[in-house]
Amino acid sequence: MILTIDVGNSNTVLIAYDENEIVYHKRMITEKMNVKEYYTTMFDIESKVDYVVLSCVVPAVYDALIATIKEVFHCEIFVVNSKTVPDFNIMLENPLEIGSDFIATSYGAMDKYDLPIIVADVGSATKLTYTDEEGSFRGGAILPGLGVSLKALYDFIPHLPTIEVKMPEDAIGNSTKGAIQSGIMYGLIGKIEGIAKRMENQRGQKCVKIITGGYASLIKDNLDDFIYEPNLLNDGLYAIYKKECLK
Repeated sequence: MILTIDVGNSNTVLIAYDENEIVYHKRMITEKMNVKEYYTTMFDIESKVDYVVLSCVVPAVYDALIATIKEVFHCEIFVVNSKTVPDFNIMLENPLEIGSDFIATSYGAMDKYDLPIIVADVGSATKLTYTDEEGSFRGGAILPGLGVSLKALYDFIPHLPTIEVKMPEDAIGNSTKGAIQSGIMYGLIGKIEGIAKRMENQRGQKCVKIITGGYASLIKDNLDDFIYEPNLLNDGLYAIYKKECLK
């Protein structure tokens, strides 16, 4: 059994695969202070873990997390980064800047779809990335995520009413709450669609477009040109394992 672990700024997702089938899935809040919570969570996995593939973009928890994985599973750990996945061609000014999450989502997309590909990863930040027709990572765009945008709005204008984070029925809100809900949700959709279109125009090619991430389920039905892949990052970690660790 191969355990993939995605440690993001807001959530940590653990998915285990056995012969390409998902046999374990758990999402939890990323514990930046009480890292011992990971220890308890990992003991939930009843089957023997043979290998762990890790993507971690939170340096504060990295050392404690590695120690916990070793203590619980007693197996090899493959940590994804630009150095450990040398076959992934990174066309950035500084390839070392790339986060392991970008590598994993690109791998997951390339493992399933034709190139070129745009991935919209909608989480703490909203990230759009472009992988070209040769499988090279060209870069992308990073903008504030849904939660960050809402917090900034309330911090700057504290007398505004709070809203439920969901898609409104109408784009034209007929109340303050409705207007905020429309602006936040349709604003996010418009940003994703608009940036993806500009990427396609810049490269002069239509792309397969994929949406993933913690907030993706809220807006996926309003993005007609995007394919919803809820487990794309972990699927990418598993694809990296099959390519890099089974050589």
